[in-house]
Amino acid sequence: MRKTYIPKTYKKQSRSKSSNFIIGFLKFLIFIIIVGGIGYLLYSPILNIAKFEVSLEDGTLRDNVMSRTQDLVESKTYWWYNNKNIFLLRGNGLENDLLQEFPQIKSMLIKRNLLDKTVNLDITLRKPVFYHCYDSSCYLISEDGFNMGISESSNEDLVEIKGISQKSAGEPVLIEREITWLINIVEEYNKIDSLKITSIDIQQKSGDNILSIFVYTDKGYYIMLDLDTDVIYQAQVLKQVFISQIPLERQDELEYIDLRIKDRAYYKFK
Repeated sequence: MRKTYIPKTYKKQSRSKSSNFIIGFLKFLIFIIIVGGIGYLLYSPILNIAKFEVSLEDGTLRDNVMSRTQDLVESKTYWWYNNKNIFLLRGNGLENDLLQEFPQIKSMLIKRNLLDKTVNLDITLRKPVFYHCYDSSCYLISEDGFNMGISESSNEDLVEIKGISQKSAGEPVLIEREITWLINIVEEYNKIDSLKITSIDIQQKSGDNILSIFVYTDKGYYIMLDLDTDVIYQAQVLKQVFISQIPLERQDELEYIDLRIKDRAYYKFK
């Protein structure tokens, strides 16, 4: 059988120094072109955001949010970072800034449309359920307990909350559990004929627990509630008191009604 010939020595052909230099130079040139192309796309106006769109029915608030959005994006654009680029836009930072400056906004979803270079701000607003007045200014309180800022319109359809500590716009005034409980009080007592709640005065509060409240009506008298008794049950007790003991024509003469003892109602005329 014939053996395979194996040479004793083998010397690899090496490239010349000039060939190595040319290949290295070409690689460097390709790298520069790629980096330059990426830099051009990121920092040139070609991929800058064309416009912002805000989904809000309130025209004034929509215009304010759009104007402030553009200012915030511009203020955080530097020579080394193009925040106006649709890919580089810092969405989380923009969202946090807008939530801080507009306390009436509850949440926001930022969507980037790459085809037309548009950024959509899908905004959910807080709903005002109460208001609180302090130093001749009235502030709206949302359904999740946040101070929504100064109210620019009448608050006739809302109930005033008194006896709470002053908080800055965007800060929580009451926890959501307390707000839900107060809303239930307003809803259940307003179901009673000839009774309309105008304000709730928190007489005593410890931490996140309300210990005592007075509920004021449009006829001037107030109702002292038992916080350990179900709201609906107490409202039914008061309804029976009006039916059996206090006729409609005498309700304007009331000073207060005390429901703090279960199954009993005490009242005083002026």
